[in-house]
Amino acid sequence: MKLVNFIRLKFSYLITKYEDVVIITVAVAIGVAAGLGNIVFRSLIHFLQNTLYGIESEVMLYNLQDTSNWKIVVIPALGGLAVGIITTVFKSNVHSVADVIKAISLHRTLSPVTAVLKTITSAITLGTGGSAGREGPIIMIGASLGSAVGQFFKFSHVRMSSATACGAAGGIAATFNAPMGGAMFAAEVLLGKYGVRTFSPLIVSAVTATVVSRAYFGDEITIHAPEYVLKSPLELPLYALMGVFIAFISVFFIRFYYKVSDAFKEMEIPKFLKPAIGGLFMGIIAIFCINIMGVGYGTIIEILQNKIPWYILIVFVFLKIVATSLTLGSGGSGGQLVPSLFIGASAGGFFGGVLHYLFPGFAGNPETYALVGMGAMLAAVIRAPITSILILFEITQSYHIVLPVMVTCIIANLISSRIEKDSMFTYSLSRAGFNIDHGVEKSILESIKVKNIMLTDIIAFNDNTPLVEIKKSIEKKPHAYFPVIDDNGYLTGVISLNDLKEEIFSGKNMETTLAKDFGARKNIITVSPEETLEQAMRDFGIKEVGDLPVVEMEENGMKLVGLLRRSDIIIAYNKKVVDFEPDK
Repeated sequence: MKLVNFIRLKFSYLITKYEDVVIITVAVAIGVAAGLGNIVFRSLIHFLQNTLYGIESEVMLYNLQDTSNWKIVVIPALGGLAVGIITTVFKSNVHSVADVIKAISLHRTLSPVTAVLKTITSAITLGTGGSAGREGPIIMIGASLGSAVGQFFKFSHVRMSSATACGAAGGIAATFNAPMGGAMFAAEVLLGKYGVRTFSPLIVSAVTATVVSRAYFGDEITIHAPEYVLKSPLELPLYALMGVFIAFISVFFIRFYYKVSDAFKEMEIPKFLKPAIGGLFMGIIAIFCINIMGVGYGTIIEILQNKIPWYILIVFVFLKIVATSLTLGSGGSGGQLVPSLFIGASAGGFFGGVLHYLFPGFAGNPETYALVGMGAMLAAVIRAPITSILILFEITQSYHIVLPVMVTCIIANLISSRIEKDSMFTYSLSRAGFNIDHGVEKSILESIKVKNIMLTDIIAFNDNTPLVEIKKSIEKKPHAYFPVIDDNGYLTGVISLNDLKEEIFSGKNMETTLAKDFGARKNIITVSPEETLEQAMRDFGIKEVGDLPVVEMEENGMKLVGLLRRSDIIIAYNKKVVDFEPDK
């Protein structure tokens, strides 16, 4: 314990004197941890696949074609059951990228236990053939490891968020073999900012994690890109049109995924059985279309090699959406990034096939459109076009296709965000009342209505109540402002303690001075019970008052229904920060 305290004290001294150097050093340490986490995670997936299917590589497609149907159905179901039991026993939800976004935005920590549980549950889901990606889990694993480093050194809130983002950047960089894409993902999706001081640690962590991972797995290109030749300048508008097509599919994917997730939540069965049911149904679909099983790299490679007829690919689009939604929506553990690449390759290949069939003179090969479709779908689903472009370039090592990729990714992202404002990651946060674009404070205040925290047990005086009676009634009351109403309960004025003090010491007759004779009678600031606290705070800013009457507007006037205290808003805000959990 003394050694730990000594290290922390030494670290505090060093970070004060050499902040930039120390932060970069910490980023290296986090990158090493994320790289090692990726090695452990992928090795566990390989072990399970080899044990259950006799397949070590994540390019499972070729071997699965010879696997018995009963295995294809039963093994994913048993994998789902194992995940359900683990999460139930350890009372842990299947964490997602949304949790990382929430932790960073609210300056909260992630438990190191999360990294362990996420590694095990995700490896089981993917190792048993579940339709998901490994990139989502490694983001969570890396972020948890980064947060653990921050907790050890007792980082400030801002530095804790940076450490968490560094871990996520390292995780995704290591698993995709894409350091620039990993760093940009953390900046664009998790942090939402690109400052040099912010971006530098992300780059260092991502590069370090990639180096560690490459030292173990090698430096092979993840996906070999097809040869690209722009046949005609008229092709660029066709790619733009494909961006619109993919945008609609991305919106369908996001909404369908959460519909399935909601359906599983509403099932009145033990929670631990739900992932097993999802795995079972996914396995049944896989009997008819084995391509939807696992991470999906095997099918993506075949699409890019033009080995699958283009007219079949549209079926792959919807079956992969259904399979991924069943796997993850039921409670399985995995990510949506590689499924997005799979869906994008299928959608792009289909669209390119149609164009090549109709316009063979100037439309390129379907496999080229499939490659561009991968980036476009990823951009539309995660709402990060720059990240998607960089990741596509790094996993294919192909930069010749830059023009159509940029055009299609930008258009797909723009159209998708117009139709559905939330990404796959922020959808659950928005439903819980947390708007990542507004910042923490505004998001929380917008999620609470006045009626949820207003006082209803209040003292209100009739217009004709004498001052002497008012003085007796307000002793030991929990508010400092007292509404004045007429005989029908409509607001006519407001009396503050200061108003009351002035009247008492003015020498006026307390028996004959009535409530209607003093206090505020004009330009009274009121709030509605349906207003959000964010709106109410603006009302408080108009006049420096501590309480505001809550009224409902009726034909005959303002009906008093309660009182809103500024202090209660602060209490509600603090409680919401502590209690906030996204709807999973």
